[in-house]
Amino acid sequence: LFLLVKDLGLLNTYWVLILPYIAGGQAFAIFVLRSFIASQPEEIFESARIDGANEFTIYQRIAMPMAKPILGTLAILALLGTWNDYIWPSVTLRNPELWTISLKLVSFSSQWASLQQYGPMFAGYVIASIPLLVLFMFTMRLFIEGLASGAIKA
Repeated sequence: LFLLVKDLGLLNTYWVLILPYIAGGQAFAIFVLRSFIASQPEEIFESARIDGANEFTIYQRIAMPMAKPILGTLAILALLGTWNDYIWPSVTLRNPELWTISLKLVSFSSQWASLQQYGPMFAGYVIASIPLLVLFMFTMRLFIEGLASGAIKA
């Protein structure tokens, strides 16, 4: 992959991070979503067909609300994998202005750890985790909504 992005001239750009992260998690997400939908009772979908719903309506009003918890979980896993990735950005990014949060934290920590100033170092870790906590709070709401209303909507 490194040789491919090097030949495409994507080193030291945001595209070197965006393209692999978009393509990387798709197979896992498709597998999880397909397994989840296949595990749902077929009677729910059959009753919607009997009521006159077409496939798009079944997808929009039944399958998607039921899949909200899984979509929230996949969003968290994708973001955590991207957010915590250290190796790929450290190999492909040389410009400190393009560094990800993981690279910045390691650089920041190495400055403060040598001085044995752990307060600023851990404050940086806490500040860096705030966006993940906010995302988790929003996706937790999706878990509850999906579980409560998935099979009831028609």
